[in-house]
Amino acid sequence: MAHLAPAGTPVSLFDIASGLTDAPLRAHARLCAAMREVSGLAHAWPVSSGRAAMVLVLRAMRAAARDPRRDEVIVPAYTCYSVPAALEIAGLKPRLCDIDARTLGMDPRLLERRDFSRTLAVISANLYGMPNELAAIEGICRQRGVFLLDDSAQALGASLDGRAVGSFGDAGLYSFDKGKIISTMQGGAIVCRGGELATAIEAEVAKLPPSTAIETCGNLARLVIYSVGLRPSLYGIVRRLAGGSLGRTPYETTYPIARLSDFQTALAARLAGRVESLNAGRRSQAASLAAALHDLPGLAQVLPVIGARGAYARYPVLVQEPARRAAALALLDSAGIGATASYPAALCDVPEVRAKLPAGDADCPVARQTARSIMTLPTHAYCPPDLGSQARAALLPWSQ
Repeated sequence: MAHLAPAGTPVSLFDIASGLTDAPLRAHARLCAAMREVSGLAHAWPVSSGRAAMVLVLRAMRAAARDPRRDEVIVPAYTCYSVPAALEIAGLKPRLCDIDARTLGMDPRLLERRDFSRTLAVISANLYGMPNELAAIEGICRQRGVFLLDDSAQALGASLDGRAVGSFGDAGLYSFDKGKIISTMQGGAIVCRGGELATAIEAEVAKLPPSTAIETCGNLARLVIYSVGLRPSLYGIVRRLAGGSLGRTPYETTYPIARLSDFQTALAARLAGRVESLNAGRRSQAASLAAALHDLPGLAQVLPVIGARGAYARYPVLVQEPARRAAALALLDSAGIGATASYPAALCDVPEVRAKLPAGDADCPVARQTARSIMTLPTHAYCPPDLGSQARAALLPWSQ
């Protein structure tokens, strides 16, 4: 039976072959130009992953700040675990700000009340490609004299009031990992507007080792499997063979921090030209899902920020009771729709993070409720045009 993957982006074998044959210097220039264009910022650096990009920007921010007392970074209490893991690698401490239940982004009203005396930076989230209240967060950071890292790992090509997500604050990052807007299996890019921080980022990037031949070959092999296995006709087999290993959310502090390989750079440069068309399809699917599911009892919509133009790496909804969420996920799975429960815990309940938190950050009720109630549906290019109606039909017995 055909089965839709929870997230992903089609990458053809021809795309992969083209990545292997493109001239490295030309591909690097094309990718940097594409990232500058999509962000509207003056500087761009490809690196081995989105999480590597975060580590490098944080190290650069610490160097540019020149204040060893500023060793804390405020992050949303519900986001990917790779964010606090990157802080650990960079030698920084996480501080949590609870999120807004309506938007899943950091709540600016709560952020305003934080103690910034030891804060180096604030990190946004833009989960599932939905822009946060970035203008408000940026204003608070400027007022308090701290950096803002606009984490756009899931939001390549999204915008807020016509301004690119990734361009707010002092620096941004994009991810090319599996399940992102474009995918080279691993990979990412840093963008920055300039100034002393850009100089510090350039210094960090200059120290990076090249990706090893083993890493490049491994990513190439995984990309071939990904290219074939993401197709709905085969994904059902892939997920059965993988057992429960797909979609896990580990807290990892050991991974390559290196330059992006020539092959992945060329592939990313090729795929970057499709960002707008891919996102147009994702927005169309999101609109279809919103229209089809909006009146189902037990489901709550996540509201886009006013002025947002999302990228919708996935489409999120909320189910208030965990048992009912589990039942909804089972029905969607039976219908061949790869819905997921996303990140299984708020950061305040992740053991590796909780051990580093002061008492005031240990309870984030909205993030906890979100972890218990979030459910995401696929939006990628392999989704059929009638996905909304299929999802509604699968969930109708559950909603009655």
